[in-house]
Amino acid sequence: MRPWLLLGLLQLSVAGFGCIGAQEDDGLDGAAGGDAGSGGGPVGSGGGPVGSGGGPVGSGGDPSGTGGGTTSAGTASTGSATTSAGTTVSAGTTTSAGTSMTSSSTATGGGSACADEDACPFDGGVEIACRLRFMYGVNYAWRDFGADFSGQRQWSQAGVSGKRDQVLADLRDMRAHGVDVVRWWIYPRFQGEAVTFDGQGDPTGLGGTSKQDLLAALELADQAEVNVMFTLFSFDGFYKTTHNPPTGLSVASMGPIVADPARRAKLIENVVRPIAQTVASSPHRDRMIAWDVINEPEWAMTGPSLYGGDPPFEGDASKFDLVTHAQMEALAKESAAVLREETGAPVSVGSAAIKWGQAWTHADVDFYQVHMYGWVNEYFPYTKPLSEYGLTDKPVVMGEFPINMDGMKVTYDTFVSDLYDMRYAGALSWSVTDRNFPWSSHKAAVKAFADRYPCETRY
Repeated sequence: MRPWLLLGLLQLSVAGFGCIGAQEDDGLDGAAGGDAGSGGGPVGSGGGPVGSGGGPVGSGGDPSGTGGGTTSAGTASTGSATTSAGTTVSAGTTTSAGTSMTSSSTATGGGSACADEDACPFDGGVEIACRLRFMYGVNYAWRDFGADFSGQRQWSQAGVSGKRDQVLADLRDMRAHGVDVVRWWIYPRFQGEAVTFDGQGDPTGLGGTSKQDLLAALELADQAEVNVMFTLFSFDGFYKTTHNPPTGLSVASMGPIVADPARRAKLIENVVRPIAQTVASSPHRDRMIAWDVINEPEWAMTGPSLYGGDPPFEGDASKFDLVTHAQMEALAKESAAVLREETGAPVSVGSAAIKWGQAWTHADVDFYQVHMYGWVNEYFPYTKPLSEYGLTDKPVVMGEFPINMDGMKVTYDTFVSDLYDMRYAGALSWSVTDRNFPWSSHKAAVKAFADRYPCETRY
């Protein structure tokens, strides 16, 4: 629940976008530097890590394996006035960061407890401050991979606070093309100065310009009139530790930290909590409407699933420091508790594919998030009802899908319209800076859908 969003969000128009004029193509697609997972220099025009937009290289084979989600699901949830933990946040409460909570609402959506305050509730959506909406937008997901929220001096890459004009132009372009929610990655890898470590390799705090960049991102989002879903980590962070001085970066693996409860506790207290506290301290905190603990964690996991009929996790041990389902679930649950405590914002996990539909059903998330690409759709089609994947108790946001619909065999409008009609809770296409899925030549389709549903797609 995000009651402290209410004041800021009430200032937004419910009836329509009021979009600024479309900008000229800035050639951004893929222009932002990326990272190939080696800890060396940036790949320049690659726009992202190897396998971004659908998992690591080699992950897209026959995924049918030993099954998909469960098929014995019950009926769809109609929502309630409680968070996923079963508690109702009432007026006048305060977060641990001292942020005043001034109203009551639900974090999970499905149905609205305050429908009389909502001009256009979307049944099945994610509710933020008495607005039940179809969460609609795009993945940024970075301007410079791994540098947006700390900077990378070794590569002369500034954080958001040092490239404000470029980032604001990007966000305004997104907004002009119908985007309301921007999914934005914070620490896809622990490279350079992003996080500080002690002599034992345990995280001790946020490094570089992290705090300044978080605050700048929220300020710029407010100026552009977009909202943000921050993604804390990614499977990329589990690449094995590399040391490549003096021209490259030393990159620490998350794997050993997540696998050890004591070290993981330091990660939560010294990295996750300061991020949440920084967001809560911003005068523009209302622009951060949801958290994503980790992007596509399944690629960094090994062993059987703890729940349902999901296939086992088969991450590449030659590249990643793999962890078990129980260890990754602990990261998700412990992070969610702190994020919710500090900000009250709803929390999700960016699952790589609905084939692992049950993986995060016990992780104390407020809404589910799944990703869909051609290789997934071939075996686990998006047209199959969510009930057949066993996902009916919470809203489900499609957190990634190819904006150019590569491999999907349908148009953007057909795909998103189908999600809308099937009562998915949202759709965030991939992406603004990945040249393999070019934003510039497909953003008109994003705007066209938003123009059809100007109220239902805007918080």
